[in-house]
Amino acid sequence: MKRATALVVIAGLLLSGCGTTTTKALTVKWMNKANQDQGYHSLRADISKTVKYLRAPSSTQADLHTLCSVLNLEIHGANDHLPTPDTQATDLLARGYDTLATATTQCDEASTDSKKRAKAIANFRRGFGDLYFGMLRLYHVLGRTENPR
Repeated sequence: MKRATALVVIAGLLLSGCGTTTTKALTVKWMNKANQDQGYHSLRADISKTVKYLRAPSSTQADLHTLCSVLNLEIHGANDHLPTPDTQATDLLARGYDTLATATTQCDEASTDSKKRAKAIANFRRGFGDLYFGMLRLYHVLGRTENPR
């Protein structure tokens, strides 16, 4: 009887480990499926370019409309991959994407108004900050020591 009980306990312990996946493993899978590293770097470059245009008084409404519309699509595409396996990263990324989407709308409506352009720039900075910290959180989950650049 003791032997049978011991075998049942051991079998239960062995089976309890089956099918469990770590947050790290889920995050690796999610990062690959979402192409998150590449998407992050692409967004960073496109936000930087858009902010340069917002700062340049010579940029036209047509320039801003094109840049901001494309960036808005890119942001919504990235947002479609949420949630991540990590709640904190999801919250940061979602807040960042939301603020960046607001910034693209402000950018598109800014025209030559310097105050509206400044407001859009401020939201691009704020949104990208949340995006950066969301990526930093994902890197932490993955055990990566570098910072997202």
